[in-house]
Amino acid sequence: MSVSESCKPTEGSKELPTPHYDCPVYDWTENFGRSTGSISRLVREVGVRFQACGLPLARLSVIVRTLHPQIAVFGYTWNSDSGTTDEFTADHQSQSRESYQRSPVKEIFEGSPGIRRRLLDPECPRDFPILEELEEDGITDYIMLPVPFSDGRSYSCSWATRDPNGFTEEQIARIAQLMPTFSLVLEILAMRTVARNLMDTYLGHSAGERVLDGEIYRGVNETIDAVIWISDLRGFTRLSDAFAPPVVLGILNDHFERVGAALNDHGGEILKFMGDSLLAIFPIASFDSPQHAADSALAAARAARVKIAAGNRARVEKGLAEIGYGIALHMGEVVYGNIGASDRLDFTVIGPAVNQTSRIEALCKTLARNLLVSSSVAQATSEKLESLGFQVLRGVREPQEIFAVPH
Repeated sequence: MSVSESCKPTEGSKELPTPHYDCPVYDWTENFGRSTGSISRLVREVGVRFQACGLPLARLSVIVRTLHPQIAVFGYTWNSDSGTTDEFTADHQSQSRESYQRSPVKEIFEGSPGIRRRLLDPECPRDFPILEELEEDGITDYIMLPVPFSDGRSYSCSWATRDPNGFTEEQIARIAQLMPTFSLVLEILAMRTVARNLMDTYLGHSAGERVLDGEIYRGVNETIDAVIWISDLRGFTRLSDAFAPPVVLGILNDHFERVGAALNDHGGEILKFMGDSLLAIFPIASFDSPQHAADSALAAARAARVKIAAGNRARVEKGLAEIGYGIALHMGEVVYGNIGASDRLDFTVIGPAVNQTSRIEALCKTLARNLLVSSSVAQATSEKLESLGFQVLRGVREPQEIFAVPH
């Protein structure tokens, strides 16, 4: 069955008609679509250009799967009334929900060659809940087609009109004619999105952008000023011995989720997780001044303490022991860039300032404080801190004045 005949709940095998029609949208998609830079803009441009070619398109939507720790699919819907493209996401649990199980997207993802519902026809089945929403919006004809990618999986795009007569056979053929080129361009843009997601997930946003911009060679680095954050769990070895690995991983993930949220909310960039430790920076260049960077780092540390305290309260209510931790902040010059073997690199920071931050964090246990700050941060911040005097840091020649942050 072609989608033009589809008011039935099940599909047959007749192919879409694909005669050739001259329309600038085809040439534009082939020659310029990949240069749009985003799926959102591609969807809007195709919608607008098809309208200019006389296709009475009211709505164009694309749904693509992606690689992201929280997001399973990205969706983009262009509406002719507003002229804007709305973006939406669905998490990894969405496919178990009824909304997905009863959607045409599920059928397309599972191999359907195409679905059409002529809503202007009273006999047309309303077998998907979304059809009621579309009908209320004045949609008279709705088509969803697979968008095949080179990995063998199908994604989806839908086309809708408010024309009183629905789509004509000729209009459906014009959509079908565009699909091979549209699929190719969409895959190119989707792969760029996946690459950015992976860079953000494993390297952090700033480092990821630099890698995508070509900073991929060993020795490509720069010297920057930053507030350095190193935090660490207390008693992690004891926890590892006392609990099974899945429980320990759960504790780690919960802790890093709380600390990571505080960092992200205040402009910090997580560079790496090292066992039960975390390294992050607040680049001075990303803020208005050293004071702003120092204030932001301290605000993140305060927020992290609040979030960790909430987690500990929940643990105590369950009869579990609290989780101890230490956070150290220091400001200094670091080397920021690619370090490692020729074929396996790490984008990180190194330098005496990083080593000194690690030594300050080790003092958290000695001084029985969960947050310590160096004199460089204390001098830069607008906050008033409590001096704990000069402390000896292992490997550092001169004693350093260390400060605590009042609760």
